[in-house]
Amino acid sequence: MSVFGAGDDRRLLEIGCGSGAVSIWATIRGFKVHTCDINPLAVAALRGRAKEMGIEDRLTVVEGGPGEGEVKAWSGGHEFDLIIWNPPYLDPPKQGEPQLGPLEEAGMVDLDWSQGSGALLLSEIEQGKLLKKDGTVLIIRSSTTIGRYLGEQAIAGGWASRPTVSMTFADGEHLEVLACWKPWSGREIETVHEISSTNSVILDEGGESGRCIRAEKQTEGKGQRERTWLSNNGDLTASWLLEPKTPGLLQLAAGSAIMSALDSLESEEPSEHWMKWPNDIWNAEGKISGTLAQSRTTPEGERVVLGIAVNLTEREMKERGSIMGIDAHTLALRIDCALAGLLEKRNCIPDHNDEDIVAAAWRSISLKLSEGARVSSPEFNGAVIGLDKHGRLLVDTGQEIVTCDSTYDLTWSFNS
Repeated sequence: MSVFGAGDDRRLLEIGCGSGAVSIWATIRGFKVHTCDINPLAVAALRGRAKEMGIEDRLTVVEGGPGEGEVKAWSGGHEFDLIIWNPPYLDPPKQGEPQLGPLEEAGMVDLDWSQGSGALLLSEIEQGKLLKKDGTVLIIRSSTTIGRYLGEQAIAGGWASRPTVSMTFADGEHLEVLACWKPWSGREIETVHEISSTNSVILDEGGESGRCIRAEKQTEGKGQRERTWLSNNGDLTASWLLEPKTPGLLQLAAGSAIMSALDSLESEEPSEHWMKWPNDIWNAEGKISGTLAQSRTTPEGERVVLGIAVNLTEREMKERGSIMGIDAHTLALRIDCALAGLLEKRNCIPDHNDEDIVAAAWRSISLKLSEGARVSSPEFNGAVIGLDKHGRLLVDTGQEIVTCDSTYDLTWSFNS
């Protein structure tokens, strides 16, 4: 929290104040603090301490919390700049195993096992309209419990997210603070009935970073190397205006964002789709998604546009597949969240560096590599072994490691 600087009368909501150490610290820093706890002893203790310190006019303490009655009752019904929670995250004990006392059990064990406490909080923030457009939510999550799914759950609920700080313990447990926010200050995706090319329109018009146009019908869709991208009514065709970035890394980020959006679908297992370097998404039927990054230099600076198309209707073309069961608008919202988590610049939240983007892409690309993936071109043939720091493909030919930075004349094969 120290990176957020002085409070300057910004509103802070802390869930589960406990001893009140964080709430008191934030109050002294100049935040207007509202905090809650389901433990009545914690509430009484903090109220007494706030009075002793003479800060009770800037620190409100109530009993309750997410999942405990009306949202307004424990939140005060305010809009907050910052909402924080170190939620209970231990696995519930199995039947017959020892249990903690009632208050300790509630404070340390994630009893909302159907979704997890973090997802519950995001849902109730949405329901109660508790976060300002530029606000941030900070939630601690563990790698060993249901909290590890919070990133996918956030995307499904309309939230961008990004890890900020983390630590790993000797037993392998990994804890991190996950920052969540509404993509690009909660701006709306622009939906048009018919357009020539979403990429072309944004390149022509510009706008604020994060601007997105989705077309229900695109008449002049573009693919790689001046090819035409053919889409049907019901498919997703959309473009985003983004901050300038190395083209190779932008392509990797695009593919990773699509994968994350698809992984957030409850109806499909992540293993049913995979990412082919640098950004195409495939399933058993064939290619289901492609991206196109373009740029233009203008008097205002460089404009970078990322176009994404996903097949959501049946295909009869060879090596073309589709993903069914989701509409274009819903998928656009999820890709929007995933892209923002990877690329949006946020005050006080560290940007993803190039290594983070490469690592995210490699996790998606490597899903298929266990099947003996090999690539060949007129110059080489070998096994895919990784990505370099610029996102280029590394191929082991048996005699040397080759760096590949183009998909032109590149052929993939798998043993299975």
